[in-house]
Amino acid sequence: MSEIAISTIKKIESGKGNPSLSTVEKIIDILGMEVKYEIRQTV
Repeated sequence: MSEIAISTIKKIESGKGNPSLSTVEKIIDILGMEVKYEIRQTV
């Protein structure tokens, strides 16, 4: 997790952060999870 600042993690945990997609992907990777993107068309 050294690529993500502790202050960023604290903000996310407290609900005050607005992480970039890159940051979310790093956290997901560290946790061994996978992100799936779904494109939906609205009518």
